[in-house]
Amino acid sequence: MLNQTIVRVGVRYGVLCGLACFVIVLALYLLGYNPLGESGRWSYLPLPVFIFMGLRYFKGFHDAEVGFWKGMRVSLAVTFYTALCASMLIYLMIYLVGPELIQQHVAELRAVLDQTRNEQIKLLGEQNFEKAYEDLDTISPSMLAAYDFLSRMFVGGVFSVVASVFFRK
Repeated sequence: MLNQTIVRVGVRYGVLCGLACFVIVLALYLLGYNPLGESGRWSYLPLPVFIFMGLRYFKGFHDAEVGFWKGMRVSLAVTFYTALCASMLIYLMIYLVGPELIQQHVAELRAVLDQTRNEQIKLLGEQNFEKAYEDLDTISPSMLAAYDFLSRMFVGGVFSVVASVFFRK
């Protein structure tokens, strides 16, 4: 059943968190770092903060007896809207900046794969490694945005479990 209060809290805190995540990505880009690579992981820091803030707000003003599953619903709503907002803004940034951001990201990925070539071949096999290396040329803005969405949903899901256990009655 759709609970409008959960959706409103999710939208409020999720969109604010998505904007905070995007500001970090934009700052990383403007400082000269690759926001799509390893340094882009810094943009995940606001996620647990906003999940806890959203649950605290929901518990304080709407339902003082928050159970585990209701806490999960609130937390996952915040996570979903965060991931949606941040990935849309990242897609827009990649689209507006142009292909040089993707080329920089692919160059970093190729360098990492070249450094760990032997280990990757042992792990994946020769054919799969070569296919993955060739598939780097097909990376698009929508693929990067989808990856960002899924990774934020995964990280948010982990923190949702922790927050729901913390705030349960």
